[in-house]
Amino acid sequence: MGLFSRAPKGDLNLNYDAIAGYAVGWLPYSEKAIQLAFPHLKVRPATIPDYNRGTIDGFALFDADPTDPVLCIAKDGDSGYAFSVSAHNRQALALGKYRVDETVLGDFRDDHMDSADFWVDGSKIVVMGGLREHGAAYTARHMFLPPADWTGDLRKAGADVWRTCVLSETRFFVSGQRIRPTDDIDTAGGVKLVKKHRGQARQPLQPGPNRGGGDPIKLLLQGLYSPKEAQKAYLKLADIIVHNADIVATKARIKTVFENHEAPDDVALCLSEMYNEERETVFMIPLDWKAEPSDLANRITRALGDEAVPLPDVENRSVAEDGVLAVYAKSLQDAGFDLWSLDTQSDMHCLFVARKKDRNRIAKLLIPTQAGACVFA
Repeated sequence: MGLFSRAPKGDLNLNYDAIAGYAVGWLPYSEKAIQLAFPHLKVRPATIPDYNRGTIDGFALFDADPTDPVLCIAKDGDSGYAFSVSAHNRQALALGKYRVDETVLGDFRDDHMDSADFWVDGSKIVVMGGLREHGAAYTARHMFLPPADWTGDLRKAGADVWRTCVLSETRFFVSGQRIRPTDDIDTAGGVKLVKKHRGQARQPLQPGPNRGGGDPIKLLLQGLYSPKEAQKAYLKLADIIVHNADIVATKARIKTVFENHEAPDDVALCLSEMYNEERETVFMIPLDWKAEPSDLANRITRALGDEAVPLPDVENRSVAEDGVLAVYAKSLQDAGFDLWSLDTQSDMHCLFVARKKDRNRIAKLLIPTQAGACVFA
């Protein structure tokens, strides 16, 4: 696509290789230069949202809505260059698919994501993207605000709340000092440069860093992970879940695991196997993915101890077959218990039993462990 494409969505699409069709890494800051760069939009001086908070003087670019700008352009001091191009409503399309006031963080994916973090006071989430070594002409910041009914520090909220945060601003940074043709530029020089580069086509983007698989939730979790807090959570969990292991010995073993492992997946796998060699002792229940149902039934019975629960006689050959685990979960729930699954990123099932009344408490405890867990419902 050329510099000033009129292709559908192209004119209002903001990406790392072109912003609304403009494919040059720098942008002079003057009304005439900006009009040349975005000939399909109407340019007017206006008060626009600032980078951090409040408002500043800048340029507003209008498309179909004459009262609400589709883009806002801020200046970089007295350099004569623009600092950023930002979108604050759903008219523009970010990364080819996302819209302000519409896209939630749970649906947001960015293969060129550099980082995902919380605002300094935890009031919003910031996703950054566009590494230069991957061919990006621009870097970007995508801001996500919590739902209206949420108050407090998002760092304490957990992934379920993060996923509902809504895109509130997409801002692309232009005219980085290392890529400007000159250190500063006047109005006439800026117009001349835009005209000179009128036919420049966008450069192809290289595969991005794909951090966290492009999923900001994963990066947020990684950033908050604390082995110390995870250990505290597992020690509390030992008091809550249903098992027949000695509680003092179990807590000592949990501490030993954390002395040798820190990564969430490694810790979860080691904890699930703590009593694997002691056939009569159950804390968590590690099972080969194709273990026989009778093996699961026997371990559940040992974990429950004196709290007998009638379990079904399942004729399937493996717990991996559809519906087998759900059958046991149903019997347990009828008796007031939950069957939980812990994700150890291995080919083993890691299960544990807990009382239904403790479901919310356990879910909160598992957040700092970063071991993905769910209840078989």
